[in-house]
Amino acid sequence: MSVNLRSHDGSRPLWIGVTSRHGSPEWLQQNARNYLAMIASYQAMPVALTPDHPAILPDGNCFAPGAEGRLSEDVLDHLDGLILSGGGDVAPHYFKQALDGAEEATIDVKRDELEIGLAQAALARNLPLFAICRGCQVLNVAAGGAMIQHFDGHRSPADGATRFHAVRVAEESRLRTIVATDRFDVNTFHHQGLDQVALAPGFQWAALAEPDAWLVEAYESPTHAWVFGVQWHPERIFELGDAHQRLWESFVVACRSYRNRK
Repeated sequence: MSVNLRSHDGSRPLWIGVTSRHGSPEWLQQNARNYLAMIASYQAMPVALTPDHPAILPDGNCFAPGAEGRLSEDVLDHLDGLILSGGGDVAPHYFKQALDGAEEATIDVKRDELEIGLAQAALARNLPLFAICRGCQVLNVAAGGAMIQHFDGHRSPADGATRFHAVRVAEESRLRTIVATDRFDVNTFHHQGLDQVALAPGFQWAALAEPDAWLVEAYESPTHAWVFGVQWHPERIFELGDAHQRLWESFVVACRSYRNRK
């Protein structure tokens, strides 16, 4: 299939990296299609970043992962934004804990290596960074935070209807400015997360769960141009409200501003 590398104003589309556990077309179609569709809806180009397949940029440049699953951080120099996507659990040794509730069968250390390395490099570059569900957890760990390995009540059944709950948005947060509301509903697909004690230095909580007000549902970096972690799945925009669309629009605007500054 031919790809148009030009946007409507004549410049090339944004190139946005999105991580995934595997890079085969079949896996991406099954597990990353909502992220890819969301990126494409803004006439941007997704670049799959995985520990087992080369990252191929729209201009043909190629970056192969090493044996440990890591990609050279140089790949980020070609991107305008980064999405850390959802998935399985983070290996607890990365935040200095023994296994205590994390589901060992879902842990993929090569993916952890990939995403922790990319997250740290993206923070150093001030690259717009949207960390979603597992990505929210990985980014927090990459920045020096920890995690709660298991709790009940926040996982939608794999074969059933999506569960939803509300979040309360911090009044002075950047998230509040973006979504223009102090409360909105989110979907929920996780059994791990973080509280304010586990939050990495340099991040601030931006939304708390209702009724579980101890649970950080979103955090932000006040020292970066655009860095947000959210515990829900905003790429499932088909089941969510306007606040989530505004969050995506803000991310895309940040990616465009980043490209213009380069």
